[in-house]
Amino acid sequence: MQAEPKRDESSRWRLVAAAAIIVGAVLVVYLPSLRAGFVWDDEQLITSNPLLRTFSGLIEIWSGGRTADYFPITNTAFWIEHHLFGDNPLGYHALNMLLQAADAVLVWLVLRRLQIPGAWFAGLIFGIHPVHVESVAWISELKNVLAMFFTLLSILCFVEIDEKPRSRTWYILSLIFFALALLSKTQVVFMPIVLVLCLWWRARDFATLRREAIRTWPFFVMAAVFSLITIWFQNRGIGEEEIIIGSVARRFVNAGMAVWWYAGKVFLPARLMAIYPRWRFDSPDLLEWLPLIALVLLIGLLWFFRNRGLRGGFVAAGYFVVALLPVIGLVRMAYLRSGTLVADHLQYFADVSLIALVCAGVTILANRERRELKTAIAVISILSIGVMGVCAWQRTQVLHDEESLWRDNLAKNPDAWQAHARLGQHFFRQEKYSDAIEHLRRAVELKPELPEDHNLLGLAYCRAEQFDQGIGEYREALRLKEAKLSTGQTASVATIRTNLANALTIVGNNLSNGAREIPAEAMRRYEEAIAQYEKALELEPNQPGIHRNLGILLARLGRYDEAKAHLRTTLQIVPNEPAARETLEEIEAQHH
Repeated sequence: MQAEPKRDESSRWRLVAAAAIIVGAVLVVYLPSLRAGFVWDDEQLITSNPLLRTFSGLIEIWSGGRTADYFPITNTAFWIEHHLFGDNPLGYHALNMLLQAADAVLVWLVLRRLQIPGAWFAGLIFGIHPVHVESVAWISELKNVLAMFFTLLSILCFVEIDEKPRSRTWYILSLIFFALALLSKTQVVFMPIVLVLCLWWRARDFATLRREAIRTWPFFVMAAVFSLITIWFQNRGIGEEEIIIGSVARRFVNAGMAVWWYAGKVFLPARLMAIYPRWRFDSPDLLEWLPLIALVLLIGLLWFFRNRGLRGGFVAAGYFVVALLPVIGLVRMAYLRSGTLVADHLQYFADVSLIALVCAGVTILANRERRELKTAIAVISILSIGVMGVCAWQRTQVLHDEESLWRDNLAKNPDAWQAHARLGQHFFRQEKYSDAIEHLRRAVELKPELPEDHNLLGLAYCRAEQFDQGIGEYREALRLKEAKLSTGQTASVATIRTNLANALTIVGNNLSNGAREIPAEAMRRYEEAIAQYEKALELEPNQPGIHRNLGILLARLGRYDEAKAHLRTTLQIVPNEPAARETLEEIEAQHH
């Protein structure tokens, strides 16, 4: 009579031990991230995000008024983290690690509930797969691990509906978790189709499938609504920026190649990088259609032989393709800005199916064959897990900081303009202006249409006292800004004009030093600087720095009444600003 309780308790402890091994493996692999800092988009989303600082910012996060995408759950998590950890990256990295461990355990539990062989093995590999490092060790990709967490909970609750007496509760929970997943990252809009695939996987006949599939209609409605919301936010964020995705034919050709590319990274995660080489977006050649044709034929064959042992293969391939549909270039999205179609973090949701398929196949093979083959399979599996763990550990260290990330990227893809731009910004902040110029100059060669990079390159040139080159970059930045109606009258234009005016003033000062009278060339520079300051003030009339610099320049030229007006305005905005106060006192002392 005591055997059953003991057996149940033993089974429960085995489950706990199995989960602990997965969690432990994930934490060990990602341990280097606890010493890492903020990289790439972390600056925009976290360290320099004003919405994270106040309660009104939290309201704006949910209203979507100033956010590039509508991920309010993720941004709320960032808001909470910022108030808990400030600018200390340790807590942010720890949360990502814990969520990845939870996701790996949930992958195992979902596959186990669907009675897929090798479920535990699949959960472990998902947790430590090197291609997932970007989604875990990059703080900004909290949206991936968080959305995956809610998605897996939604699927788990959905497949419990017929297994438990309180089916309505599980159904409602599934809907709630799906909504939370969409609010974390809308890439999970593919999940309703996954639910249908799960139902088809378990259905005994078509009538049963049709009856059970009716329950998925609210999921499809939610997915459709959030798809439209995402497209609207993307279009608003992109604005007039030109993002080339090619003709319809090119989009389908690239989509076919992208699916195979992502599948290759699942099986051979080599030469991983943040920014991959550029893709083609011109008219496709005839041979470029072959990957798409091969993909369609593969799906068709798996469907045709679904009742001959390939049912699982069809579900895995179908899931993989469907999960990638939002991110393979069929519609214009901001991630295509870099010129490449693929990124490690974009395949995070899709990889589960292929990992599960391989693990199921290995498990079935090991259970059917001789002891010698079982031993060989076990050895190969252990070695594979070890190699993946080591590779993931090393990849995690690459994401330690900006310099290591982008140097690694440029070693593998030297024409990644974003890598050059980010390294240039990094060296500029460190006051290594020659290094900054080198990378920023290459960035504007590769991506010449971005005015911000021209402006920063101009600043770097001027800090290195190469003023003529800096002035040229400022002029180009202004030309690009004013070429578009949406950017021609913005605060950033005022900033560029101020930078240009500052540079012109310094050049004028250098030409005037030691001269009894201001040379004609110096005066020409001064007059242009005054014009640029005045145009900047038309856009930003309450900027004290512009008023101060203009006032000091006017005072140098003997235009004291004009100078006093600007200096007094400076002191009204910033009382006791030292340079303005000193200059104003000198003018008043000389004219009393």
